[in-house]
Amino acid sequence: YGNNSIVIDFGTATTFDVIKNKTYEGGIIAPGINISHEALVNNASKLNKILIERTNSIVGKNTKSSMQSGFYWGYISLINGIIDKIIIQKKFKPTIILTGGLANIFKKEIAFKTYYEPYLTLQGLYLIGQTKYA
Repeated sequence: YGNNSIVIDFGTATTFDVIKNKTYEGGIIAPGINISHEALVNNASKLNKILIERTNSIVGKNTKSSMQSGFYWGYISLINGIIDKIIIQKKFKPTIILTGGLANIFKKEIAFKTYYEPYLTLQGLYLIGQTKYA
C-alpha cells in the first residue's frame, strides 16, 4: 500500500495504526463499537440491544433509530475526524486500510479512499510465519 498508511481495525477496540515512510509512528485506541453498545445497554435499563447499521436520517424518531444513528454516525464522525487530525499532524497523504469485524459497515461513509482487508491480521501472521521459518 505504499510508504504511508493508516490501518483502522474495527475489533474489540477501534484502533488506528500510523505508518509514515515505512515506519510505525504510533497509534490510537478508541472503544470498540460493540463494547460501547454493550456498555450502554448494560448501564441504561431502558435501552435494548440494536443492530448497528446505517440510518438514512441522522435524527432518530424513536429510541431504536436514535441509538442506531448515534452509533453509526457517531463512529463515522470519530473515524473521519481522527483521520483528518492524523493527516494534519503527520503532514502526509496516507493510504487508508480498513480491517476487522465491522469495517464493512462503515467503509462507504469514510471521507477518504479506503481499501478493505477483512483478513489483514491473518495475512500478517502468515507473513511473519513465512519469514520466521524460511
